Amino acid sequence: MTAFSDTLAPTEDVWPSYAPICDPVRDPIGSGDHLLPPPDPAQRLDFTVLSAADQRRLDLYAALTVRGIAPRPGDRYAVDAISSLGDAVTDSVLRWITHRS
Repeated sequence: MTAFSDTLAPTEDVWPSYAPICDPVRDPIGSGDHLLPPPDPAQRLDFTVLSAADQRRLDLYAALTVRGIAPRPGDRYAVDAISSLGDAVTDSVLRWITHRS
């Protein structure tokens, strides 16, 4: 009789000679799987910092989405207009959306 674990998968004593498929050193079936090399910092993309209006726009979209209010395609103009009005206006709208005091 073979030994099985609680999940009905064979235990290590049944198949001791088989290596994991993702093991790059011992690949018994020759699948060619290997680990990715670490990233090269010199090849990273150069990202610029978001403008204040873009950050406010993303905050508005995130707050609406978290509250379950999915913005419609036509709402983009309203969100852009609100985010361009400054921090005070955007903070007030975010407070209304999230019901903070």
